[in-house]
Amino acid sequence: MPGYIHTCAGCGAHMQVHERYLGRTLKCTSCRREFPAEMPEGIVAEEPVLVAVDDTERKNWPTRFLWLLVVLIPLVGLIWWVGQDHDEGIGKRVFRAERAVGDHATLDTSFERPVLVALDRESVGALVDMQSGAGEVGATSPISNEGRTLEIEAGTRIRILEFANNGREARIRILDGPWESRIVWVLADWIR
Repeated sequence: MPGYIHTCAGCGAHMQVHERYLGRTLKCTSCRREFPAEMPEGIVAEEPVLVAVDDTERKNWPTRFLWLLVVLIPLVGLIWWVGQDHDEGIGKRVFRAERAVGDHATLDTSFERPVLVALDRESVGALVDMQSGAGEVGATSPISNEGRTLEIEAGTRIRILEFANNGREARIRILDGPWESRIVWVLADWIR
């Protein structure tokens, strides 16, 4: 606060006099004696100091961090890519509709035969082999013979209850047909 400290000649009290009162007649706050508010000799009123900012510094601050963005964006993209499942291909993952727990959907394998679902989670891997024809008949036939699978018509309405195995398998509730209200496991790719 620019100004000065005034010492009263009558009582010796000290008062802060702000620069806006300079040139006026003021009264002491203790003894009420009047005095002129004038800057004492030898004291020069301070003027506010303005710091000059170089325009080149102001314009260059975004470019200081540009190299960080150039390195950071590809690094984040690489980390994201490494964490993805590369079996399906990027186009199939990006353009398919993602389903969430609680959603209603339908079952369809894009084959012309019925959809096979597993009654327990352990049987889902064998189901994939059976449905695609990639597995050996001898290895998957005990699962179907033991009654650990069901055949459901393609297009059957379902409700998703949970995902497992990094979102590859899903536990679902059947909403239509003879197996209505039954909870089974299915490959997540078969949910449409």
